[in-house]
Formats: sequence, structure tokens, C-alpha cells
Amino acid sequence: MKDCYHQSKLQALDCFETCWKSEIKRFKLTDNPDDLKACFDAKKPFVDQVINCFQTKVKACTENGEPGVRVKEYDYKDMIKRVEDAVNSQINAFLRSIGNDNVKAVVTAGTAIAQCVKTCFLEKNKDGFCFNRIGCEPQIEDRNARIAIRQCSRSVAWKKEMETFCHCSSAAGINGLSSYCGMLNIIG
Repeated sequence: MKDCYHQSKLQALDCFETCWKSEIKRFKLTDNPDDLKACFDAKKPFVDQVINCFQTKVKACTENGEPGVRVKEYDYKDMIKRVEDAVNSQINAFLRSIGNDNVKAVVTAGTAIAQCVKTCFLEKNKDGFCFNRIGCEPQIEDRNARIAIRQCSRSVAWKKEMETFCHCSSAAGINGLSSYCGMLNIIG
């Protein structure tokens, strides 16, 4: 099970590197794209912390390979699509509420990179996802997932991480962003 999480994480990071190089050129966010990339790279330990927490909180088969709780097989493509739809809904609501064109450009660029990462990740798993191959699925039913998300979000300082990332991005040359950074630490 840990191997599947690790493999998925490595695939996503590889996709991010590829997509960053191809997509960031389309957007003129900053004169210092390498500095902006460093902001993303600095958050890799935070992403690891979130994934590791989620991995320990979500029920699945036992680590020694013996079946634990039998869970249904998931359609990961459908699940990714549902997450994408929910995120896009939030992004669109945010874009409608914000008047700053620089912030809109950053969100648009981030969305394009995320779409590229999703496409790349699905391509890497076109012959099946690791969880399906080993016959050990995470138990991500609504109740179980909500509990895991709540516990993990309490254990990591995600608002502070987002605020720090925002300040880093602003220092990397994204104009008009700094006035929004402080708000990230107080939102919902």
C-alpha cells in the first residue's frame, strides 16, 4: 500500500516537473520563473506530510499483504474527474469574486498546470493504477474520507503553508498578490 502512495506521489511530481516546463512559458506571471518554481519546490515536504497523514488515516488492506477490510474497487479516473469538477467550481467562484487581474492570471496558470498534471498522471496509469494491481484499495467512502481529511487538516498548518507560499510567490515577482496573502491564514 505504501508503495502505491509512493509511486503515485513520484508520478505526480514527475508530471509537475514536465508540466511546469511546458505550461509556464505560456503565461507571463513573473520575470523570475525559477524563483516561482522554488516556491513550489519548497512545499514538497508539506505535500509529503499531507499524503503520509492521509495514508495512515485511510483504512485499507494490511501492510503484510493479508486482506484486512474488503473495500470496493474504485474508478480512479471518475474520482479524479469528480475532484476536478469540485475544485473547478471553487476556482470559478473565486475568480468571479476577485477583481485583481494578476491574481486571476496566477489562478489561470495554476489551473492549466494542474490540468496538465492530471492528464500526464492518467497517461502514466493508463494500464491500471497501482492499488488495482495489488488488490489493495484505500477505503475512501464519504464518511471515512471526511474523517481522514478532518484529522489530517488539523495535523498540518495548511493555512500558514498557503500564506507562506503566497508571500514567496509575491517575492518571486507576481505583482498584486501580497495584499491577499494575509487573508489566506484566516479563511475557513
